[in-house]
Amino acid sequence: MLVEDELPILTGLLELFRGQGFEPDSATDGAVALERLAEGTYGLVVLDLMIPRVDGLEVLRRRRAEGDHTPFLILTAKGAEEDVVAGLEAGADDYVTKPFGIKELMARVRGLLRRSVQEPDAPRQLHVGTTTLDLDALVVRWGGEELRLTAREGLLLSYLASRRHRPVTREELLVDVWGYRDGTVRTRTVDVHVQQLRAKLKVVPGGEAFISTVRGRGYRFDAELE
Repeated sequence: MLVEDELPILTGLLELFRGQGFEPDSATDGAVALERLAEGTYGLVVLDLMIPRVDGLEVLRRRRAEGDHTPFLILTAKGAEEDVVAGLEAGADDYVTKPFGIKELMARVRGLLRRSVQEPDAPRQLHVGTTTLDLDALVVRWGGEELRLTAREGLLLSYLASRRHRPVTREELLVDVWGYRDGTVRTRTVDVHVQQLRAKLKVVPGGEAFISTVRGRGYRFDAELE
């Protein structure tokens, strides 16, 4: 699904995706996008933020609130860090700013379409003291409280926890969690996702220490599992 209100850009995107063997649907405003997303199943949504009727962030928030885990790629001219963070907080999987290169865009698209499949032995129920990280339900529970996770946050925690004996590089995360063919794609999405996840986990007892940064190496899951 391509959601873009500038017709020349939308026309170019439709031609690009069809030329790559995809069968794209499209919408030029947020209300129509929400209707079609509620009615159909899509492998990926490429979403502009500045669209009429219902803006892109609100479209994303509503779909995530409905439990929709479809990968969302934000394609926008709003490239300031606060705009990127707002998109990721709303549940976006990645973002590309305008103007964009065709090769970069398609690399991101194909990466998100190859969403990581969890390894059979990857932990799905993590217990840290009295806290439970339920990565199937995408929720952290402790003392009668709970914190909801996005699908991407659940993948991050599961991947890091399954490799908790060592640091995990950003390149590994791009390939195995984001699905890119290699880790050379230029994007800050890993760092921003980790920062947002850490901020969320601060409400969990000891949660600020779950993920540590290993200088020059990447990230490591440091919580003691039971």
